[in-house]
Amino acid sequence: MPRILGSLVLLGALAYACQRDWDALHRRMHQHNSHNRHAKRAEVEYPPALSEVESILVNSFDNKSISEWSHYYTHGDHLGSHNKTMAEWTAQKWRDAGFDSFLEEFPIWVTYPEHSSLTLIRPDGTTHEANLVEDVLVEDDTSSYPNVIPAFHAMSASGNVTAEYVYVGRGTRADFNVLKEAGIDLKGKIALANYGAIYRGTKVKNAQDNGMVGCIIYTDPLDDGEVTEENGIQAYPNGPARNPSSIQRGSVRFSSLYSGDPTTVGWASSKDSARGNVSLYNPSIPSIPLSMKDALPLLAALEGSGVSAKEANRSGWVGGFGNITYDSGPTPGAVVSMNHLMRGSIEPVWDVIGVINGTSPDEVVLVGNHRDAWVIGGAADPNSGSAILIELANAFGKLLAKGWKPRRTIILGSWDAEEFGLQGSTEWVETHLPWLTSTAVAYLNVDVAVSGPRTNFAGSGEIQSFVLDQMKKVLFPEGWGEFPTLYDMWYNVTEGSISPLGSGSDYASFYQNGIACIDFGSDGGKSDPVYHYHSNYDSYAWMSRFGDPGFRLHTAMGQALSLLLYHISDDVLIPWDLPNAATVLESYLAELNETIVESDFPNLDLTPLEDAIAEFSEQADHIATIASQAHAFNDTVLLGVVNAKFRDFSRGFASAGGLPGRETFKNVISAPGIDNGYGADVFPGVTDSINGGKEDAAVEWIEKSAGAVRRAAEVLRVGS
Repeated sequence: MPRILGSLVLLGALAYACQRDWDALHRRMHQHNSHNRHAKRAEVEYPPALSEVESILVNSFDNKSISEWSHYYTHGDHLGSHNKTMAEWTAQKWRDAGFDSFLEEFPIWVTYPEHSSLTLIRPDGTTHEANLVEDVLVEDDTSSYPNVIPAFHAMSASGNVTAEYVYVGRGTRADFNVLKEAGIDLKGKIALANYGAIYRGTKVKNAQDNGMVGCIIYTDPLDDGEVTEENGIQAYPNGPARNPSSIQRGSVRFSSLYSGDPTTVGWASSKDSARGNVSLYNPSIPSIPLSMKDALPLLAALEGSGVSAKEANRSGWVGGFGNITYDSGPTPGAVVSMNHLMRGSIEPVWDVIGVINGTSPDEVVLVGNHRDAWVIGGAADPNSGSAILIELANAFGKLLAKGWKPRRTIILGSWDAEEFGLQGSTEWVETHLPWLTSTAVAYLNVDVAVSGPRTNFAGSGEIQSFVLDQMKKVLFPEGWGEFPTLYDMWYNVTEGSISPLGSGSDYASFYQNGIACIDFGSDGGKSDPVYHYHSNYDSYAWMSRFGDPGFRLHTAMGQALSLLLYHISDDVLIPWDLPNAATVLESYLAELNETIVESDFPNLDLTPLEDAIAEFSEQADHIATIASQAHAFNDTVLLGVVNAKFRDFSRGFASAGGLPGRETFKNVISAPGIDNGYGADVFPGVTDSINGGKEDAAVEWIEKSAGAVRRAAEVLRVGS
């Protein structure tokens, strides 16, 4: 049954904890994502009361300094494998703050376009040549840089194809099924899909699996909420709507199958590494990203042909262009010519590592952010996080200057080549895995720290309560609504819903190896300035005018991150809420049960998993009581035992052999969905088997998942 945390006897002796009214209500969202839900807004002390150390950290963040760091990161090419100078600069900044900082180099597989073009040829012989880079804007200095990076899809195949094309909506399996059921012959044609709903690489894979020879993915104003030119709002740089020439770059690797270097899936990449076949993990057809402006002629040429939008009757099929019918085509005689040549090679990338040694050699807390970007800018993705980490390092440097030393070792990571497929972080984890599995308490990820004002996070159940506690201590910047603290904004955005972890950023390899993680950031809503994701306009100019004028949101996010890191690294007792971890498992079980009821196998028996979670819940309650007693009486021996168990129990969730058909994904609690690529499926071994029509495998993975939960429960056991 769902557990109400507010009804528990809470650990009053724990200085960091405060009582909350939690429950285990879950709600189904799109893509079957389950959410642990905080049902009632908690009371927040205002203004927040901070300890002396907390005040030092919070007051160390300066918006003008963060703006300076952002300006540096957003004014040079820092695509993966292009940015050693920036890596060295980052290491020096951390060194100046008092961290022991150094670079670790990894040779990885990278791709880059040698040539790319896309031409529409209409039935009457007229043509439209797409522009595969954004317009130069006088108001945005980096848009005119001479070494501007073209728009491309990393890991795309090469190809020179001319063929009829078909609009496939969002490019989901269901969208393709609509077309096939209507008798549209997809083989030998090019897919035209709009971004959204699922990961871009899954759209390409779906096209490939249906015998198509190429894929075009364009940006549609459908996803821009109320802030569109159709609604009379001016486009960037004159206003907050999307610039029509904006193009979303990105990787199209098969992200739900692996993370890291596709030539070394399952092992660390090094100079002498064996190299595997990349074709197993990447598309075999070419794909090209396209702007709204250049997609319009392609959509217009399909009008009156194929499946109409009404006949398709699919969510997300009709986009935001008011004068387009969104018919599927193909239109006889209307063809697209794609000439796309990609170069692939093994190139070095550089992770930056910063260390403050703690007094306990067996406990390590990590916080990281990737440094590489698709464009010269990357002001939000990822360098809002990069700028914050410089300021965070300086804040902790002030504590070091006062003679402070953390209990647990702190490690900062600035990862390279995340955009190509989480390469830098994955290869680092694989290289250091035995040490990490014996020492890592948690990994805190900040990627897009700021692309809008709406605070959000996802993460492991044991960390969630603590994150909310720290968010209550940080003032929310004025001018973005009447929200006193980050917590108040978070609750306003989420209504207390916390998502499980899937993939899409550098927490993936840590989490999939059984290390507790959170992913922390903020983004925009339907009425906020449109964020030019993976576009050349994700720039310092956009951020300073529309995304975060004055860099005050950056400051608040950095303050919260510093409090998270400080307490996890220095509290006598690791500040985990194990009863909440049990509640989260129960909510995920409820989600899995709903999946089973709606599946072809509604009689699958979840009893083994129910029993395992009940055992976990019992041990979670017991160790919470022990932790309270150990803390109250300052029993250092017992505190050491409890901390070790808090550190290690989540390792039990990692399956040694990996999930079915995807060895780098091991966490039986959540993983990226096979069909959506980024968003999480809960109990993914079971869910994958159900979606694949494999009842025997689903039964097997119910048992395996139950065994993993029992392993975690056994680690938590104290006494007989």
